[in-house]
Amino acid sequence: MKRMAKPKKAGKPELTPAQKTAQSWLPIRDLRDGCLFRPDGGVVAGIQISPFSLALKSERERTQAIQGFQAALSGLTVPWQLLSLYRPVDLDSYLASLDTATDAATGTRRRVLGDYARWVRQQVQAGDSVERRYYLLLTRTGRDAVAEHQQSLRGLIDDLQRIRGFRADVLTDAAWRELLFLMFHAGQAAVES
Repeated sequence: MKRMAKPKKAGKPELTPAQKTAQSWLPIRDLRDGCLFRPDGGVVAGIQISPFSLALKSERERTQAIQGFQAALSGLTVPWQLLSLYRPVDLDSYLASLDTATDAATGTRRRVLGDYARWVRQQVQAGDSVERRYYLLLTRTGRDAVAEHQQSLRGLIDDLQRIRGFRADVLTDAAWRELLFLMFHAGQAAVES
């Protein structure tokens, strides 16, 4: 007597072998609602912190900014981590505009613009045309992790916005994808948006 195969249950679609292979080495199960879901059950949310120069601030403002940031971090009740990444900057359109301006210029102005364009090209070729990105990542577990992240991040952003000149934004799904692309494909980050 021949046994009949059990029908597959409706639900999550079966992964292809290629998908199984890719997911086996990626530390990511899902990305939605501004959160990254890890295979171990951790739910990571975060904020992107825009850099600003402390050197341009007075001593009092510098002290207040540092103390304000320390106070915000001290108030966190979940595991957190600061992540700092360099991102190559695409200067192709800037160089094209410099070339156009150089072609249109005459005399000393043309020489100065040409020298400057060569210097910018050297910076690009040497890999020195980068910007630094900062991220504060927080991890929670449990069924309500997403809602808890959304609530706590609003309060954290409010605390950080009290620091004069400080700018921080909650990571959206699109910002997460950009961060992941930067981490996994750093060499392509300058040429692909």
